[in-house]
Amino acid sequence: MTPGALDARRDVLALVLDTLVPASGDFPGAGAVALDHVLGVAAASAELESLLSRGLEAIDEAARIGGVGGFARLGPEDRENALRRVEQSHAELFEVLVRHTYNGYYGHPTVVARLGLDPSPLHPRGHRTETADGPDLARVTARGPIYRRT
Repeated sequence: MTPGALDARRDVLALVLDTLVPASGDFPGAGAVALDHVLGVAAASAELESLLSRGLEAIDEAARIGGVGGFARLGPEDRENALRRVEQSHAELFEVLVRHTYNGYYGHPTVVARLGLDPSPLHPRGHRTETADGPDLARVTARGPIYRRT
C-alpha cells in the first residue's frame, strides 16, 4: 500500500465507521466524528495504515459476495452483515478498527458533551495540587559525590 491510500478511501472508511457506531438521537455517527482520528493514527504508523487499507479491501470483498459492487452500495443491514463476515475472517483487523473507532468517537468533545460530561481538559480548571515538602536532602548533598570521575 502506498502512503495515503487509506485517506484516498475516506468515504468508504466513513461508511464503515458509521456502520460500527451509527448516528442515534443527538449522537452523531462515528464517520462524522472519529474519521479524522482513525486517519491520523493510521498516518502515524505505516503498519497500521497498511492493515486498515487491507481491511477496507476485505470489507469491499465481503460486500461483493452479494453481487454488489462494493461496501458503499450496500444498505445498512447488508453493511452490518459484511462487517460480521470480516470480523470472523480478519479478527485482528476488526479489533484494531473497532478500538481506534471507539477511541476517536468517545474521545471527541461532541460525544463527551452529549454524554453529559465536561469535554474541556481536566487540568487546568482551577484545580490546585497540594504542595508537599520534599524530604530533607541536606545530609545527602553534604556527603558530596560518591562516584569516580574519569
